[in-house]
Amino acid sequence: MMGFQEFAEAVFKDVEKKAGGRFIVQLCTAVKNNKTSMTGIAAVGKDSGGGPCVYLNECYREYKSGETEYCEIVEEVFQQLVRNQNILQRTDLDGLRKWDTVKRKIRVKLVNAEQNKEQLKTMPHRRFLDLAAVYYVMIMERDERGWTLLIDDRYMEVWGQDEETLYQTALENMRTDGEADFFSIETLIKRALGISLAESEDDTDMYILTNRSKRFGAAELLDRGTLRMIADKVGDGFIVLPSSIHESIVLRPRVPSEYGELADMVRAVNDADVSEEERLSYHVYAYSRREDMLKIVA
Repeated sequence: MMGFQEFAEAVFKDVEKKAGGRFIVQLCTAVKNNKTSMTGIAAVGKDSGGGPCVYLNECYREYKSGETEYCEIVEEVFQQLVRNQNILQRTDLDGLRKWDTVKRKIRVKLVNAEQNKEQLKTMPHRRFLDLAAVYYVMIMERDERGWTLLIDDRYMEVWGQDEETLYQTALENMRTDGEADFFSIETLIKRALGISLAESEDDTDMYILTNRSKRFGAAELLDRGTLRMIADKVGDGFIVLPSSIHESIVLRPRVPSEYGELADMVRAVNDADVSEEERLSYHVYAYSRREDMLKIVA
């Protein structure tokens, strides 16, 4: 069985053959969230310097476990690159240099500040608890699979904007996309099974907080209006467990003696069930209505 690097190079060569010169194929490596290294293949337009990448790390896991045959992986990667290339051709990349064009596409996500401290040195951001709010451009339309561009200092110079403008713009766009998606675990089960379940919110102890797209939904913690809405529903002093960069778990208020046990649970779940790239934090947060803010409590 091939090792990962051999696998990546083999897929690249076979995909390049399938492309047959229709578009340029590049093997690329990127450092993603939490210093995670990802290797993938990008379809690059002849007149452009880059394009969306299909990462191979998950493909290799499927190949190694026997879930998917090698030839099926090559075909799927190729088809995804064809779709990406078609999207790239109808995307106005020149518009990314114009603030008036790009500002409606600005979004925010939360990452772990310590784990990403080197990357943060070259990009606009703001600290939030043990996290950092960073910004990206949603390049594809909403009905496409998201192709995002992380914003670094170079774009700030081109746009002539500051971090405060980015932050306010991203929060406005967050609400333009729709209200936060806040629902109980019972509702999650109902959605997953496609059945109707009787639900009493008063008896529910655990909730999920994310956004409508379920992507980078932990950023909803930045919206104080959303936090106040949750406090109205579940009580002042509610607990937030950082499930991943995509969502948070909300619990009804707990006594301080339980905070340590909750922190142990967060660590256990992170280490066992959350991929390194999607981990957010090992801390536990609580909301104070009087201060209108979250605090680290464990």
